Amino acid sequence: MILRTLRLLLGLSLALLGHTYAQEATPPADSPAAADLKALVGSISAKIRAGADNAADFAEEAAAFDALLAKYAGETSEDVVRIAFMQATFYLQIMEDTVKARELLQAVKANYPDSEGAKAADQALAAIDRMEAAEKAQTALIGSPAPELNFIWSSREGLKALSELKGQVVVLDFWATWCGPCIASFPKVREHVAHFEGTPVTFLGVTSIQGFVANMGPRIDTKNDPAKEMALMPEFMQAKEMTWDVVFSEQPVFNPDYGISGIPYVAIIAPDGTVRHAGIHPGDDSADITGKITALLQEFNLPVPN
Repeated sequence: MILRTLRLLLGLSLALLGHTYAQEATPPADSPAAADLKALVGSISAKIRAGADNAADFAEEAAAFDALLAKYAGETSEDVVRIAFMQATFYLQIMEDTVKARELLQAVKANYPDSEGAKAADQALAAIDRMEAAEKAQTALIGSPAPELNFIWSSREGLKALSELKGQVVVLDFWATWCGPCIASFPKVREHVAHFEGTPVTFLGVTSIQGFVANMGPRIDTKNDPAKEMALMPEFMQAKEMTWDVVFSEQPVFNPDYGISGIPYVAIIAPDGTVRHAGIHPGDDSADITGKITALLQEFNLPVPN
């Protein structure tokens, strides 16, 4: 089982355990239910830090959620609702059991219909739907012709469409200027670009008009001015040492044809124009992007790096 990052869990925990006391000088002490949940989240976090990496490692915590809900049976405070919602999140994010997570989220809605947790459960269920639709789209992509991308701006002069690159291995890296994880992956992308220099491999950063440019000092508003947003891209590329080409596509960066529900997102296109890999994080060493590209070059009898 692949665990989500500890930071994601802790961030979600803070959101769930937070109280709306912004206007109070001294927040009240945690209720017993909130204190119990904090302790349980602490246990989960400690196990992740210690390297727990499969469902069996969290059997004790799974049972603890059931015990807490039994302890507070009949109570409907928001702190108790948070326990129920966090249990669903635990099964989704840690146990990676979407079926169980759906069941628990539906239970939150049924058992606490007027709570903030019920509203959050609706949002979480919608997110699961989007995630599953994206995964289905990604699965259908593999071995199929790459959906066309049309470019309204390109750092490579004259490049207007993805299909023009047929005959090469094309690595599509979907990203945006506001995406911190995208920018954090740039050093790794630079390594890949340098490794395959001189081979028929094109790395292409794909974005779309966002209405603003971030991570160049104060946010720059480009709403209703796409020309300004595109004109700023060379400066952004230079500042971030982007050694690969970047394009603005007519299609949104969260492109449903590619099953994109989050960025950064890499798809690797074979020289015959078919998608061979999709949904890769460019900064993930375990994805072995170098190995995947090299295998495609060898399959099509194309030059590989020395």
